[in-house]
Amino acid sequence: MLNRWNIGTKIAIGFALGLSIFTTIGIIAFRGTDQLISSAREENRTYKVISEIEEILSLVKDAETGQRGYLLTGTQRYLDPYNQARSRIPARIDQLKNLIQDNPRQQAYLQTLEPKIAQKLAELDTTVQLRQTRGANAALEVVRTDQGKELMDQIRETVTRMKTEEQSLLQTRSQAAEDSGRRTMDSVMLGMPLGILLLALIGVVLNRQITRPIDRISKVAQKVADGDLTQSIQVGHDQSEMGQLLASFQNMTKNLNGLIAQAQRSGIQISTSTTQIAAAGKQLEATVNEQFASMNEVNATARQIAATAGNLARSMDDVVKTAKDTTNAASNSQMNLDKIQSAMQRLAYATNSISSKLKVMDEKANNINTVVTAITKVADQTNLLSLNAAIEAEKAGEYGAGFAVVAREIRRLADQSAVATLEIEQMVKEMQSSVSGGVIEVDKFRGEVKQYVDEVGNVSEQIASFITEVQGLTPQFLTVSQSMDEQYRGAEQISTAIAQLRDASQQTVQSIQETNYALTQLDDATRGLQREISQFKV
Repeated sequence: MLNRWNIGTKIAIGFALGLSIFTTIGIIAFRGTDQLISSAREENRTYKVISEIEEILSLVKDAETGQRGYLLTGTQRYLDPYNQARSRIPARIDQLKNLIQDNPRQQAYLQTLEPKIAQKLAELDTTVQLRQTRGANAALEVVRTDQGKELMDQIRETVTRMKTEEQSLLQTRSQAAEDSGRRTMDSVMLGMPLGILLLALIGVVLNRQITRPIDRISKVAQKVADGDLTQSIQVGHDQSEMGQLLASFQNMTKNLNGLIAQAQRSGIQISTSTTQIAAAGKQLEATVNEQFASMNEVNATARQIAATAGNLARSMDDVVKTAKDTTNAASNSQMNLDKIQSAMQRLAYATNSISSKLKVMDEKANNINTVVTAITKVADQTNLLSLNAAIEAEKAGEYGAGFAVVAREIRRLADQSAVATLEIEQMVKEMQSSVSGGVIEVDKFRGEVKQYVDEVGNVSEQIASFITEVQGLTPQFLTVSQSMDEQYRGAEQISTAIAQLRDASQQTVQSIQETNYALTQLDDATRGLQREISQFKV
């Protein structure tokens, strides 16, 4: 039943039992003391009654003494005791009545005593009057009748009975006071050891109910602090605060055991995921480094294409100038036909040079297209690796949150690389289209120039018509020149885009390196956590 009570109830019941014992002892002591006080009060009143009775008898004696002295001497001063006794006796009788008003026997005695005292005083008064009026002999005659003596004997007898009654009451009250004091002492002497013994017993019970569970909790807590989480506490059916504390500590130990076991499993999983992510990161870093090298290659090729396009533009300017010079020479004089033929030959040579350079540009453009295709594949592989890294980081939970951010940044940079690669591919295709058109146009132009050179050598009369044809070629040269300029600008744009892509690849490499560093720290932290957790026994 004690297990159903809480600690406050147990302590309250213990104090209540101890308090009830000492309260009982106090009540007994109070009642005994009250009885002693009451007995002492009654004894005091008995002594007062006896004193009053003796005082009344003494006053009657004083009155008789004064009466005798006056009868013998006739001197008035002998009547002083007599007069004082007569004046004091009524007050004493009234006071005695108040003292014995709760005692019927004494009241009966007093009702007998009071008339006799009155008769005695009347007898004394008669003798005094006779002495004053008729002399000593007449007064002595009354005295010799022994009436006064008989009254005095009756008074003494009644007083003796009243004193005997009071003595009996005094003895009874003294015995009652003694018995009450003895009972009080016995109760205190017996109750105090019993109370102390009961309080000690209550203290022992409370100590066992409180300190034993605390001692069990302390031992288990020490073992838990040493890393042993396999400890269990027998709770039983204790519904008190200590039982609830034991149950709560048992649940805490159980939950802590599960938490540490889960932390160990999570540590192993995080370590595994970190290793996989680190391997993927290194693979991704190698891939991006390869992409970066490809970007450098493409950048060098793009610069060569730009330089070739610039040379072509300058050559086309020379061709345009030559065409204009040819037109002017043909217009100025037909006599300059040899010069025109020489100029046409130079024009044919320049056209051949332009055609071969355009073919070189076409080959370079094809090489760029191949590199762009490789870059696209690398970007796709980078995107796939970043996706795998993000999945592994998600498995790592909050420990891989930082790596997940880096993986998303890498995927974003890979997407940018793919977009830039598409733009470069589009520009290369446009440049290929322009170069192919230029090659066709130049080949066509070269055939026409050759034809015109043959015609200049064979048919001089066709010079006028030739001049017209040459003048018609000038806009075509301008068109080719503009195409070369556009190709040059396109090559510059390709070079710029490739430089940006190279910068993005470099940023990707830096991000991957930071990711690998973060993974190293995460792996170190995981291993430290595993070392700490391995100290616990689950």
